[in-house]
Amino acid sequence: MSSTARILPVVLSISCVLGLFSSSMAAPPDIRYLNPAGGQVGQKVDVTIDKNLGTLPVSVWTSAPGLKVMIPKKPAKGKEKQITIQIDAAAKPGLYWLRFHNAEGASGIRPFLVGTLPEQSETEPNNDLAHAQKCPQPAVTINGVLSKSGDVDTYSVVLKKGQTLVVSQTANEQLGSPMDGVLQILNHRGTVLSLIDDTLWFDPRIVFTAPEEGTYYIRTFAFPADPNSTIRFAGSGSYIYRLTFSTGPFVDHSLPLAYHKSASKPVRLEGWNLPDHLKSHQPNKDETNSTALISNPQLANWLKIPMSTTPTLLESNESQQEKGQPLSIPTSITGKISKPEEIDVYHFTAKKGEKLTFKVDSHTMGYPLDAHLKLFDAKGKLLKEVDDPVRNHFDARFDYSIPADGEYRLQVTDRYQHGGFRHVYLLSIHPTEANFELQTPEEQYTLTTGGKPLEIEVTINRLSPRFNDDIEISLAGLPKGATCKPVVSKVKEKTGKSVKLKLEAKHDVVFQGPIEIKGISLKDKTKVRIASAVIKGISPKRNTARPKPDLKLPYLWLTIKKK
Repeated sequence: MSSTARILPVVLSISCVLGLFSSSMAAPPDIRYLNPAGGQVGQKVDVTIDKNLGTLPVSVWTSAPGLKVMIPKKPAKGKEKQITIQIDAAAKPGLYWLRFHNAEGASGIRPFLVGTLPEQSETEPNNDLAHAQKCPQPAVTINGVLSKSGDVDTYSVVLKKGQTLVVSQTANEQLGSPMDGVLQILNHRGTVLSLIDDTLWFDPRIVFTAPEEGTYYIRTFAFPADPNSTIRFAGSGSYIYRLTFSTGPFVDHSLPLAYHKSASKPVRLEGWNLPDHLKSHQPNKDETNSTALISNPQLANWLKIPMSTTPTLLESNESQQEKGQPLSIPTSITGKISKPEEIDVYHFTAKKGEKLTFKVDSHTMGYPLDAHLKLFDAKGKLLKEVDDPVRNHFDARFDYSIPADGEYRLQVTDRYQHGGFRHVYLLSIHPTEANFELQTPEEQYTLTTGGKPLEIEVTINRLSPRFNDDIEISLAGLPKGATCKPVVSKVKEKTGKSVKLKLEAKHDVVFQGPIEIKGISLKDKTKVRIASAVIKGISPKRNTARPKPDLKLPYLWLTIKKK
């Protein structure tokens, strides 16, 4: 996508003149979370915001088309914090980002999920089996909140013998809820039959096959994502979750795990309760060509998979033979460690001096494999072995310079010899390429005209192998009357690691909108990177070691207002 297209506001909904504050108390929106944090395609959702909308009129920017946000002219008493979101019938399922803004500034960016299932809200009291909330069949998404310390939410469902129920919670990873959720399945006596903590990082998913017909109970509670000294169940208004119940089709992963634009065949789907006609699907590329969407009205969930730069392959039975499955470089191949102690073997030919990058993605995609990579020469000599390249990063990666012409073998396994249905991985072998990343310390900035220029610091991370080109860093999306000169980052100077963009505006300029900070290699103009920022307010502090990093997005925002 071009830089101009990326920064344009996609959906803009404007409230009317009356505000929650007088003009003497003008304030920007301050939105901590939305409840519910999602809705069904084609439906209208009443949403409560926390903390406040700020001074009206307020507008709302969204990251993709499909949502219309409506803010009442005159809110009814007791509903001053309620808005309505209309989800278009043609909206794509997935994660949307919303930013509220007015003349004074903007809120932090906040998530809103769009799904395909009917939706309900949690109804209290539902703390125990006697007051469990009934779930309709075959599938529903319930929006809930563990609103106070010690809170437990309980739901009931009637299952036939042999029927498989999938219960999947979305909270910490996509909604930023500061909770580490737990799911339990209980029988009518209150006996815990199954318990799951972390499935998709901190969010649990439980798959349960009923041993006999009857009523079963699903119980959820949480601990803080950042552990503290308390030992009881945690809760607060920010412990928002979405809980999907399905005895129908539910997809876990695709084979292959990535999609290439040249692919003519659909990907194969694996999950639970999938009928034959849903076991394959043709993914739809998004506007950025970076991901592809797998969605069907009959599926209880949707799946996004990355776009691959090379055609994607699937592991064959040859990977279980001593010599292994042959590969041509560059390549991307999807495999699975389907049972404990399994080792997948691949072999390829390379020439002396070739610099190759070997990478396995699994954990960062939400799967449990702790990848362990070994590279051997034709004689069986171990040349390189990698488990975690850096602390708390469970996906293996290394660069290697080929010492001689010949055949080489690569082994992929789980570090602890685990294996199973979800132990899938995406192995890629490519010529080593120097690269860089850009990051800003804030996701939004404010410039007051008539005062000092606004300086935006941009950090340049020159990835290994070190990226030595000069990089021109510029800012796009400014209105007429605002200027910002590009700055060049030179590797052997102070600007090699960071630069400062200086933004100025004429005294009569007023502006609210997305901006884009872009870095272009002056040596190779095809190398373009967009700056991202850590999103505050939905990325937990994570006081303890945690394998998944803070959320970074490229959606930067600028407010220009008069002094």
